[in-house]
Amino acid sequence: MGGALLRLLGFCFWAFLWLSSFVAVDAVGASPPAGASKGTAVVDGTTAIAVTDDDFVCATLDWWPPEKCDYGTCSWGLASVLNLNLSNKILLNAVKEFSPLKLRIGGSLQDKVIYGVDPQQPCTPFVKKKSEMFGFSQGCLPMHRWDELNGFFKKAGAVIIFGLNALNGRVHLPGGSLGGPWNSTNAASFIHYTVNKGYTIHGWELGKSHVPFRFLTS
Repeated sequence: MGGALLRLLGFCFWAFLWLSSFVAVDAVGASPPAGASKGTAVVDGTTAIAVTDDDFVCATLDWWPPEKCDYGTCSWGLASVLNLNLSNKILLNAVKEFSPLKLRIGGSLQDKVIYGVDPQQPCTPFVKKKSEMFGFSQGCLPMHRWDELNGFFKKAGAVIIFGLNALNGRVHLPGGSLGGPWNSTNAASFIHYTVNKGYTIHGWELGKSHVPFRFLTS
């Protein structure tokens, strides 16, 4: 039994070497596609061009409401920025264990969030609409919820990166894309509110639907 197993392993090892040499020869000897030319790439492994922070651990809190469903499964439940149970001790302790955890507040719907800094304006939740981008209407972040979130962030020792509403004010163009200038008034008021409250934001992200632009505040 043992001899048969050794012979089988030996055959597998031989087959692996044979296939590896075949693939290598085939790759080297293959002709480049039409219009392409051969070249040589040299990798300098002695010089670093970037360094990742030792404390680089990142997670995201998204905006999806419970009605968000994919392929017949509505898996988000009460896990979004707007409805997450911030008094859950298991959640608090989990974030603490990764401290300082970089916690990104963002996702697809971040571009459609309005910040409820004006008490005279209605602050309504996301509503499911098939005709809208991402399948939901514009939604709102109430400032009392933002206060609650920052209380949680402080207790948990989380480092916050917040995604701003880069599609606010943009208009629909022929072909389904969006264009025009960004209306930054609401975001500016939100940032002023955040600063006046003394909340610490490590960085701001502008845009999720387009190529995002991030800048750090510390």
